[in-house]
Amino acid sequence: MAMKKPLIGVIGGVGPYAGLDVIRKIFDNTRALKDQDHLDCMLVSCPSMIPDRTEFLLKGAENGMENPAWGMFESAQCLYKAGAEYAVVACNTAHSSPIFNLFSRMARESLPGFTVVNMLETCAAFVKESLKITHIGLLAAKGTYKSRVYHEYFREEDGFALIEPEERGQEKIHEAIYSKQFGIKIYTEPVKPQAKNHIACEIYRLEERGAKAVILGCTEFPLAVDPQDFSIPILDPGLIVARKLIALADPEKLLA
Repeated sequence: MAMKKPLIGVIGGVGPYAGLDVIRKIFDNTRALKDQDHLDCMLVSCPSMIPDRTEFLLKGAENGMENPAWGMFESAQCLYKAGAEYAVVACNTAHSSPIFNLFSRMARESLPGFTVVNMLETCAAFVKESLKITHIGLLAAKGTYKSRVYHEYFREEDGFALIEPEERGQEKIHEAIYSKQFGIKIYTEPVKPQAKNHIACEIYRLEERGAKAVILGCTEFPLAVDPQDFSIPILDPGLIVARKLIALADPEKLLA
């Protein structure tokens, strides 16, 4: 009987295409010559269970908003019951402290042997170890900006300077995600040119303001951005964490 492989889990539905994108990046970065060489993966995509993360952070529990952590934990339970050993939440905003701290505590206390890999922590470790740069632009949803969650991992006392879009730029990025006319949440495949243009313009502005790299701090931005279009590194936390999950499950499978 073949030895059981570790099962990698992805908590998706936040949004749905973001989880799918992380799974694809696991496949793309796995050394495989045939189907059976790939790692076992499972995506749980239950958006009906997980309220919008940005809306929760902007309005808060005091206004009757349910914490998305509870739905994320239900998804984690599904993965745990299926045998997953490692998992990631495919959403940057979900890593904000009011959400992620509750979620990770529930997972730690109730799901022994189940490791939740922190996508933002993994991204920060990659930058510190591999890029050696300090001035980094951040594109994100409004809730991510408000919570300042990235500042927890790219701290000023460690020499980092996070450069965020100005207020109008943040509105443009919000439109690129949520606009009813062209937002990525609605028009995902293909992404509308106007959404791509909004994001690209803000990347150029961040570079003009001194950013030496830009983090795509929303897991749906990589669907709209081709890193080769820019002269500075475009950092995709979903790609970075996908490679981390492969390294944890089977390091020999990780493509260079």
